[in-house]
Amino acid sequence: MLAMLLLACCMNAPLEVTVDVDTLTVGAILPFPQSDPRFAVGLGYAPNPGLARRVPRHEIAARIQAAGLRVDDLEFPESILVRRRSQGLDPEQVKQVVLEAFVRQFPSATIELIGTDAPATQVGTGNLTLSAALPTRFDPTQPVFVRLDIRSGSTARTVFVRSVVRIETVQPVLKHHVAANTELRDDDVEWKPALLESATTTQATVDNMSGMLAKRDLEPGQVLKQDLLYMPLYVRKGESVTVKARSGGITISATMRAMAAGKLGDTILLQHLSGSGTTTARVIGPRTLEAIQR
Repeated sequence: MLAMLLLACCMNAPLEVTVDVDTLTVGAILPFPQSDPRFAVGLGYAPNPGLARRVPRHEIAARIQAAGLRVDDLEFPESILVRRRSQGLDPEQVKQVVLEAFVRQFPSATIELIGTDAPATQVGTGNLTLSAALPTRFDPTQPVFVRLDIRSGSTARTVFVRSVVRIETVQPVLKHHVAANTELRDDDVEWKPALLESATTTQATVDNMSGMLAKRDLEPGQVLKQDLLYMPLYVRKGESVTVKARSGGITISATMRAMAAGKLGDTILLQHLSGSGTTTARVIGPRTLEAIQR
C-alpha cells in the first residue's frame, strides 16, 4: 500500500520547483514524506539565487541507488528544473552602503550622494550583507563605479554601482593672482569649503607650501593643489654657500662648498673650501644653510 502511495506521489512530481536551500536533496524536489529514507539523499549544489539547475532523472536515480535505496518503485519526469528563490536588491539599502563608503574615505567632508544605479541583481532571501569600496583612483566630478560585495548565506557576488556624488571639503583656495615662478605667501591663500575635483591629487598644506613657487599663473578662487607648485633649487652642487651655526645668542657664519644640490629643508653634505673635512647642514634659503648640531 505504501509503495502504491509513493508511486502516485512521484508520478505527479512537478517539471519545475523553486527551492531556498544551499544544498539539494531528493526531498527538496520530489514530494517524498520526511519519513522516507530517500528524502535526505543529497543531490549536490543548489543554484545561486536567481539562477536554475536542471537535474536529470538518471542522476536522481543514481544518487538514490548509491545510498543503497531502491528506485524500481518510482517514476518521475525526464528532468526537473530547479530554481533558487531570490529577491532584488533594495535600492535604498544600496544607496546607504555606498554613502557610508564615501563617508569613511572623506570623514570631514560634506557629501551629497545624488544617485546610485546598481545593475539588476537577484540575491538570496536570507540575511543579506552588503559592503561597498571606492576605487583607488577616481574623479568625483564624474560618475564613480563603486564595488558592492553581496553576501547571502553561502553565496557571494560582486557588482559595480554607478554613483553620482558631490563632495565638498575644506581646501586651500587662492585669494589673489599669483604669477608663474612667484613664491606663494601665506596671505595668498584662504581655507574654505570647495568642491573636491580629484580624490587622488595631493592637496597643498600649510607645511608643504612653504617656500614653493607657482608653476604657472594662478587665479583667485582656484583650489591649490600640490601639482601646481614646485620647490626651487636653492643650492647647486659645487657652488659656494653660507653656513650658519648658532650657539646661544651667537651666530657664526662660514663659507663652504656644496657637495650636492638641495631644496628648502634638504640636508646635504658640505666641504670646507680648503678641501679638508666635511659636515652636513640643512638648506634654509638660497645658498644658505644651517649647521646641524651634533
